[in-house]
Amino acid sequence: MTTVPVGFTVGMQWIVMDSNGVPLNLVTVMIGSILVGVGVDFSIHIANRVKELGGTLDAIKTACASTGMSLAEATTVTAMGMSCAFFIPIPAIKPFVAVIIVLLIVAALSALLLLPAIYAIMVKTNWGLTGGVQSMVKNAGLRRAVARDEIDALDASLILGSTEEAW
Repeated sequence: MTTVPVGFTVGMQWIVMDSNGVPLNLVTVMIGSILVGVGVDFSIHIANRVKELGGTLDAIKTACASTGMSLAEATTVTAMGMSCAFFIPIPAIKPFVAVIIVLLIVAALSALLLLPAIYAIMVKTNWGLTGGVQSMVKNAGLRRAVARDEIDALDASLILGSTEEAW
């Protein structure tokens, strides 16, 4: 679910670039990768906090209120830091920085508005946010699910000493 706000933000990149007359070139092509990095970080902060608080509607509200301030501060500081690049005497950098700042704000807003809205719909429709794969498969009405433990192959390889034994 944390990729939905990221996908939305990356999709907005083309709208913002087109509306501001910013061409696609070697500099602006990097915007998408920067947005993915920042957007995933914002979304994971919200998702992790919701999970820690139990995945209820109250947990979603509390997570947005508490983590939302941190995301707003991070967005503000990052935008201010990026705005320093306006002083670089390279003309191709200015549109890049302007688009990044706008989309940084879009990424924060989509993590704070879109992701909690999706989570609230999941809670209200009884899909739930806790219980893992088995719970979601059961609530989705699927007949059977693949039994998985909480441990994954990476954890198993650390415990067992090799990746071949982990699989």
